[in-house]
Amino acid sequence: MAILFLHGAGGYADDQGIVAALRAGVGDEIRMPDLGDEDMSHAAWSAQISALVAPDVDTVVGHSFGGSTVLKLLTETESETEHDVDRLVLLAVPDWGPDGWDVAEYALPDDAEARLAPGLGIELHQCLDDEVVPADHVDLLARRLPRATVVRHSRGGHQFDGDALDAVLQTLREPASHRRGDRPTE
Repeated sequence: MAILFLHGAGGYADDQGIVAALRAGVGDEIRMPDLGDEDMSHAAWSAQISALVAPDVDTVVGHSFGGSTVLKLLTETESETEHDVDRLVLLAVPDWGPDGWDVAEYALPDDAEARLAPGLGIELHQCLDDEVVPADHVDLLARRLPRATVVRHSRGGHQFDGDALDAVLQTLREPASHRRGDRPTE
């Protein structure tokens, strides 16, 4: 099986370090397409992502904007088999709702949890010292997604440096069924 990594807005180059660590630390194939930054609309990014979620992709790791886009895309999916992803591992994902950054185009629907495939595992990772996405965004998302496992890292910044990235690698080595509930890593 393969893991699809979705970089943040304008972050293809910035996220290469995360992807290098994933490739070195996880046994699965890691795919990282360049989603570009010419058209940052939800429609443009979701169309690209939709085409990339191939039948052999069981896990999507989304960083920042890439994570929020795939999450919203999966709430818009007509059938469970259209995007047969088993697991989302989301890193520093912003909440675009009225209590977060308040951009309607990117915001999750109010019934996001109900729209997601019942078996989809969701893990929300957030570094408390993230200088881009405020740490309280993970709490906003967790309220909307009660099934999500929340992992807070005391440090690691927006790019999940050091122990935070090691913890993400450990998460990806474990089956999704072994991870439930909120937990700090450090």
